[in-house]
Amino acid sequence: MSPAERIANRSRGIGAALIASGLSALVAAGCGHASSADPITRETGATAGEDVPRIETVRVEQRDLARTIEMPGTVEGYETAELYAKVGGYLEEIHVDIGDEVTKGQELARLHVPEMHKDLQRRRAQLEQARADVVQAEAAVRQTEALVANAEAALDEAKADRAAKEALVGFRQAEYRRYQNLVEQSAARRDLVDESRFRLAAAEAELKSVEASIRTAKTQVDSAKASLAKAHADRKSAQANVDVAQADLEYVETMLRYATIRAPFVGQVTRRWVDTGAFIQSAEGNSPAEPLLTVTRLDRVRIHLDLPMAEVRLLDLGDRAVLDRVNVLPDASIEGEVTRFSPALNLGSRMMRVEIDLENPGHRLRPGYYGYVTVYLDELSDTPVIPSSALLSDGEQKYVYVVSDGTARRRPITTNYEDGIIVGVASGLDGGEQVVRAGGAQITDGQKVVPVLAEAGGEATAG
Repeated sequence: MSPAERIANRSRGIGAALIASGLSALVAAGCGHASSADPITRETGATAGEDVPRIETVRVEQRDLARTIEMPGTVEGYETAELYAKVGGYLEEIHVDIGDEVTKGQELARLHVPEMHKDLQRRRAQLEQARADVVQAEAAVRQTEALVANAEAALDEAKADRAAKEALVGFRQAEYRRYQNLVEQSAARRDLVDESRFRLAAAEAELKSVEASIRTAKTQVDSAKASLAKAHADRKSAQANVDVAQADLEYVETMLRYATIRAPFVGQVTRRWVDTGAFIQSAEGNSPAEPLLTVTRLDRVRIHLDLPMAEVRLLDLGDRAVLDRVNVLPDASIEGEVTRFSPALNLGSRMMRVEIDLENPGHRLRPGYYGYVTVYLDELSDTPVIPSSALLSDGEQKYVYVVSDGTARRRPITTNYEDGIIVGVASGLDGGEQVVRAGGAQITDGQKVVPVLAEAGGEATAG
């Protein structure tokens, strides 16, 4: 048989699994007893002319049921990364090879990039120059602040001098008016009036000079403050240049770190693509870059399988799953649970990707291994079970005939499991009842019958 046929035989539809023992007994009971092909026979009753049928029955038993599906599964590394170089250069060193175990952050390879080292030196010098410009700008700020202080002091001094001159002008004006009155009264000489007028004119001239000095001082203050504002702006610009130079330096340092290839996680090297001395192109842009190494995490693995569309609605996160019959580990049986699944089906295959995470101590499972995964889509405990032949339906409701005290009574039921051989009953039966095994369509509700109970092994006894 070909592998494809074997897979088809293993995964057709939903595989039914009876978890508890005793399936063979139930099936044997459900298949009727060997002495009669017809489950309903007639016998003469106690009353003349009464014809009471003999009906083969089975006892409703409780079982643990599981709705399962078996699909081929492939082992994949939990994480796999192809490591590229972000910068271009010649491969100076490579420290690992295929099969080597690596730890997160471990240096794996290094590129030779001398031009980047030169650029780093230039960026450092530019940063130092920018910092020196900041120092110079701060000194200019302090110097200009001193000029502002001196100009404001000169302005205050001129304002104080103006107050004195204004007082002197007032005094000279009063003196001049007094002498004028005295002359008019012929109590003073006229030359005294002329002298007082001269002193008044001199005082007014001094006041005007002081006011001019005040205007000059104000202009100097405004000029000094403008210079101070410019000094602050220059200092801010110099600091911005420092920030730019710092960012440029950090950019070069960052790019230079990309010249060292490090492991992104704990794992093993699964492929080495290059050798020492090879020119490595940058992976940026549209350049035809190639990876240096491939690293795979193996302490944990993913089991990948594709679930048919018809079963998607039954799948839930956490559903139990068992991996067995792995091609190189035929006796291994590893249990896990559904970890994740795609929210969409593959448009080509109409199947859904399902993943199961498994711990992998000793790296027993390796990427590429394959086996068969049994997914438990639904598990039912202590479920009443009847043969499929006992289930009847009128199109709207499912029902069975329960036989008690020689009378067959129709009883509606709901089901939660059917596989063509047995039926799991969700409601309507509790277990222990006798139900008509087959041929229920030939009898009516309330009809008298002689039950013939099919026991384990196919023996039937009259009830």
